Amino acid sequence: MPEHLLSPARPARGRLLSFLVMSPVLLAGLVGCASLVPTPENIVEGVVEQVAEQSGEDLDVDVDATGDGVTLPADWPGLPVPEGRLFSAIKMGDSFSLSVEVDSEDAARATADELAASGFEVLSETDYGELKGLVLKSAEWSVVYGWTVSDEGITVSYTITPVTS
Repeated sequence: MPEHLLSPARPARGRLLSFLVMSPVLLAGLVGCASLVPTPENIVEGVVEQVAEQSGEDLDVDVDATGDGVTLPADWPGLPVPEGRLFSAIKMGDSFSLSVEVDSEDAARATADELAASGFEVLSETDYGELKGLVLKSAEWSVVYGWTVSDEGITVSYTITPVTS
């Protein structure tokens, strides 16, 4: 058996001391290279796109905590989008998913009403107080549309999938 496996483990106190000594060095290095440190959004996008690439799926992910850089996928089907801050847009195959922060429940409801007025049939509707949602369908698209109300604001989740025969 290799000798390093037989030697006693370094005590936890020694590992903690090493960590405390090295932390300022590592932090200084990271601060100096702030532009090289990946953001959570970039990490999520990269991991999801890599998994999809390995599975052979057509996937485009755009996530941004600040909402400054997210855009609708180029082939978005032209359905209405809630007015607000788009902070997530995902396209996988022929399906789409959006997350939008809106200013009011009226703003959240307006897009659902617009879909219904444009010919989408409302298959079901739920209202659990802080969580509301609808399932709608047209000849081309199935839509799951919902919003949550919390202390942080109102978030709309909007998923569109093509209707299959």
